[in-house]
Amino acid sequence: MRMSLRGLVAMLLAACCTAAFADAVPDNLGEPIDLSSFTDLAPVPDESGPALDADVMPIVPVDYDGDAPGIRGYVTGIVGGSLATINAGGTTPFGGKAQLQTVGSVNDTIFNGGGAIGMALARPSGLVRMEVEGRARGPMHGQTTFLEETNGPIPTSVFPLDVTVTNGWSAMTNIWRDYFITERFGVYGGGGFGLGGYQYSTRGPFGEAQLSGSSVVNTFAWQVGTGVTYQLSDRITFDTGYRFFAMTPGATPLNVTSGDGVLLPFGSYTSAFSASELLLSIRIYEPFRNWR
Repeated sequence: MRMSLRGLVAMLLAACCTAAFADAVPDNLGEPIDLSSFTDLAPVPDESGPALDADVMPIVPVDYDGDAPGIRGYVTGIVGGSLATINAGGTTPFGGKAQLQTVGSVNDTIFNGGGAIGMALARPSGLVRMEVEGRARGPMHGQTTFLEETNGPIPTSVFPLDVTVTNGWSAMTNIWRDYFITERFGVYGGGGFGLGGYQYSTRGPFGEAQLSGSSVVNTFAWQVGTGVTYQLSDRITFDTGYRFFAMTPGATPLNVTSGDGVLLPFGSYTSAFSASELLLSIRIYEPFRNWR
């Protein structure tokens, strides 16, 4: 029987395929196929072409949650003492030529405490921190003076006023710049602005009558400060700092109660709060890392 050339080629190809797959095809159904025999058939990279060098490839490290590093959230606890001052002011016309004036100041050492939440941005030699801070302040007690001036600057009558300041608070937006001196020690400076307030009350005699006034004072507040930091670990930093804090003046209406019990408006009493503050803070970065 004569065989054509095409048939001969087909038989040779079939024989080659059978030999190539002989080791890969299992004898029984369900047995795993061994593909190791094909490893020698894998293409070899062209050595003349450019090679990928892992040492020169750009690598962007990621933190624990897959975000690029450089921004870290933190919370801060703050405690400290304040050398606080309430300055008195305000004048009220009285009668034809008389003028009533409040003068003096209340100075007291008070406790303050609070916290902040913010984020720190990595910068050369340190950090830039942006935060929102809230603090409460302890009560103040003292005495100012109510003067009655007639026909000249020399007071003709002097009346003491007892002053009480309670419920002090502040809510600030701050920006701080940290500089690292060593791996653990650093310094910082900055400031912020926001709102502050307190409950102001005053009372005192006015001849046979009684002066009194009480109001909630809420005004613009600002602060500047500096300090020293110590990095206990990658996530915990101690902060010892000084801040000067101040609020713009606010007014409290005054009333006079006559001998027969009639309450009459009697001008206003101006007060302005300021304080030099020494603070100790503990800053914790990524506080919720272990909650995941």
